[in-house]
Amino acid sequence: MSFHKKFKIKRRGLLLGMSALATAASFTQSRSFAASTGEIYEPDSILLFMLVSKILVPHELDHFVGQKIYTALSESEENFDNTLHVIQGFIIENAVVDVEHLIPALTDMTLKNSALKIISAWYSGVVHGKSGDRVVAFEEALMFKVTNDVMTIPSYAKSAPNAWNATAVPLLNIPSF
Repeated sequence: MSFHKKFKIKRRGLLLGMSALATAASFTQSRSFAASTGEIYEPDSILLFMLVSKILVPHELDHFVGQKIYTALSESEENFDNTLHVIQGFIIENAVVDVEHLIPALTDMTLKNSALKIISAWYSGVVHGKSGDRVVAFEEALMFKVTNDVMTIPSYAKSAPNAWNATAVPLLNIPSF
């Protein structure tokens, strides 16, 4: 008996097997990639960062952007987790409910600078570190959300980043001179 008669593979079986193998490989690869890039953090630290951010930035905050900001800030600032715990303790101890009361009450310049870095990162989408600036958000930066209804984000697209076919938001009340 020849080799070809023993191992006859149909095209359908080959394609199904290859697609199953590719799917299984993608799951294992994505988990190992996430672990190797350090994207897996203690959920408590992200939760703490989001709670402090909610006091500092009174907007609806994107959790994914928060993870990226937390990662960049913790890499650029020494003892960032300890600073977050101290800021949270200060918020609880002084019953602070918003940023207008928190920033003037922070007398420690290290804590105040860290709080201002968090605010700056949320609004600009950039974390300024010792080794340079790191862009963590563009379309989700809060500075674009404030003028979202009257002005588009700077992009080559007509209406927003990655929105090549969408119609631009109409500008209202344009003054005529």
